Amino acid sequence: MGKTAMAAMAALVWGICLAAQAAPLRLPAGKEPVAQGGSVTAAAQGVLIRYRGWLLAVDGAASEQMPDVLLTSAEAGQAPQLRVGTLQRALPVWAAFELIKGSTRLRITALPGPDEMPALLLDFGEADYRIVIPAAHIERQAYPLLAQRFPGADLALLLQDGRRVMLPLGSGRAPVFGEEQAVPYRFAKVKR
Repeated sequence: MGKTAMAAMAALVWGICLAAQAAPLRLPAGKEPVAQGGSVTAAAQGVLIRYRGWLLAVDGAASEQMPDVLLTSAEAGQAPQLRVGTLQRALPVWAAFELIKGSTRLRITALPGPDEMPALLLDFGEADYRIVIPAAHIERQAYPLLAQRFPGADLALLLQDGRRVMLPLGSGRAPVFGEEQAVPYRFAKVKR
C-alpha cells in the first residue's frame, strides 16, 4: 500500500473515531411511565438526580435502583469521571458526553469552575433544565456569580461542609440547607 493510500486509510479511521465519539450513547428506555418533572435528593456526600426517566448518582450517592449514570466530581489534578454501565470515561475541561434515554437527551459537559477546577453542567432535554455541579467549595459571596459564569443554569449543587446543597439560580430562592436536605428538591421543565 502506498503512502497516499495509507494516509487516506488513517484519515478514514480517524474520521470514524471522531464520529463514534460524537454520536450519543443510547440507553434502553424504562417500561414505566415517565414523570414530567424531576427531583434532586441529598444522599451522604452526593446527590441523586431524577428527571424524565433518568437516575444519576453524583459523588457516591447510593440508590436502591441502579443509576443510569454515575458522576464523580473533579479532584486536584483529576478530571471529573463518568460511568454508564461498564463504560468509564474522564471528562477533561470542555469535553462533552451525550446520552439518550427514551425521548430525553442528556449532555454532560466539563467546564472551568469558579476556582478553575472543572465543574459539570448537565443539560436535560432540549434546554429543559440545567444543573451545574462545581467541584470545590464556593464562598457565599460568590453565589451570584454562578448564574453569570454558567448562563442558563437553573440549579447549582454546591459543596458545603462536605455535602452537596442545592442553590436555585435566577429564581431569588435561598439555598436549601439543614433539615430541608432530606426532602427532595422538585423542579420542572423551564420555558426558555
